[in-house]
Amino acid sequence: MPGEGAHTLLECRRRSAALRALGYDFEQIADLFSVCHDASPLRVHRYAYGFTAAEAAARYNDLDPAGTAALRESRLYEFEHWPQRGMRPTAHTIALFARGYRTAARRLVSDQVYASYTVRDRDLIDRTDHRPLPAHRPAGVPVRPVGHATMDGEAARPAFPAPAAKECAALLRALGAEEADVKRRDLLFELALALGGTPALVLLRHLSPPEQDRLAVAVRATARVDGATVEVIEKLAARCRRLDDDFGPAKVLPTVAGQRALVTDLLRRETLLPGLRHRLVRAYAELSQLAGWLHHDLLDHAGARSRYREGLAAAHEIRDPTLIAYLHTCLANMARFQGQGGEALDHIYAAQGWATHSPSPLFRSLHAVDLARILAMNGDAAGSERALSRSLLLAGQPRHEADPAYLYWWTAHGVERHTASCMLALRRPDEAIASAERALTGPMRKPARGGTLLRYAGALIQKREIPGATEKIREAARITVAHSSGRLTDSVRQSHARLRPWTDNKHVQALDEELRALRLIPARP
Repeated sequence: MPGEGAHTLLECRRRSAALRALGYDFEQIADLFSVCHDASPLRVHRYAYGFTAAEAAARYNDLDPAGTAALRESRLYEFEHWPQRGMRPTAHTIALFARGYRTAARRLVSDQVYASYTVRDRDLIDRTDHRPLPAHRPAGVPVRPVGHATMDGEAARPAFPAPAAKECAALLRALGAEEADVKRRDLLFELALALGGTPALVLLRHLSPPEQDRLAVAVRATARVDGATVEVIEKLAARCRRLDDDFGPAKVLPTVAGQRALVTDLLRRETLLPGLRHRLVRAYAELSQLAGWLHHDLLDHAGARSRYREGLAAAHEIRDPTLIAYLHTCLANMARFQGQGGEALDHIYAAQGWATHSPSPLFRSLHAVDLARILAMNGDAAGSERALSRSLLLAGQPRHEADPAYLYWWTAHGVERHTASCMLALRRPDEAIASAERALTGPMRKPARGGTLLRYAGALIQKREIPGATEKIREAARITVAHSSGRLTDSVRQSHARLRPWTDNKHVQALDEELRALRLIPARP
């Protein structure tokens, strides 16, 4: 492969094969390579096909209808390097290349080169389009060929979209900076694509090379699933929960969907020993719960409800009372957030029935605090206080071996921040402020801290302490910039709306300006 870096072409060839396996077409791959490589459109389309210059020239010569083409490698390089150096290809040449690469001729020339042609030549370039008809051409970002379905065998639903070209380029740059071994870099690229993109690298770093190899075997479906492979999947699922703290739901959801699709595929295609199947179904249920939580955090309540119910069906299959109760609690919380008090009570009491069979004190603490919030929303102060006391007592106990790993985040500080929510709903602002202050002294995840600040602000608004309220809302709003929580953004807007009676207050006006700068409220008309 004289005249170009053989390493670059071989790397592009491998990348192209991995991307095509995920459903990308050659145009999408060329778009990705145009971000990764400083090369002309003509060259990146050749890279997308993985052709050497000799192969591309032979393909071109074979396509000339007159049989007179005699394109040499050296001339191809000149065409590809134009306008920095070399020679500009004719419009007819570009049209013939478009036929060879099954694309539109306009895609093979930059704006600068296009402008250098005559009007007649530009017309030829504009009219030449050898792409498949729109009805047969994939639109936008491709979808993974592996779908996901409920555990009862329903028809597969579309999987989460595979990463777009810019995200793939970011993934390649990250791998180039972190991984020197070419083969290992290719493997990580393949795994990260299958698991949703760049955020998946954080997960893959926690796997040893042998574990990465086992995961690749599962992704490629080239061998049977064994206990060690299931252990790798369980390890990834457990780690995935912590990604939301750093990346937010918008970036983490594709990674969770990728893992969930992989587990679904393994359950469908494999005849597993009962113990391995049980473990994979548990992983599916936990990933479904996490996916539901992320959908809910993005205000996609229909998607959240679907994932929660699929997780619930899987939890019933393995008869896990803690996980069943947890999923009912999640459904109750979503109904409470939507103001559906009756449905929230139905789910929280269903969870209570299963919680009595749960061996986990930590989960019973979480259930009790969620019960307290729903009772407070419905005006039951005495019932809410009893549930809060029980939750705090259970949260203060030492961790139990039966406590599930997915509740790693739940602590006594969580009880305090939810106590603030209950007191706010019951219009007891002083107690809400005291609980919020205690909660804020401890560590918590970004959206949880933002929510606690907003409850603090709500209590201050009830007391008509507007300067302090605006400062708390401002702190919460700044958290939204670094996190994609739709619920937190929505809560910031709701808290800001409660300040309407004080629109002339200078502190409120200053907050308005900052929220406009953060694009959390509309600009002035």
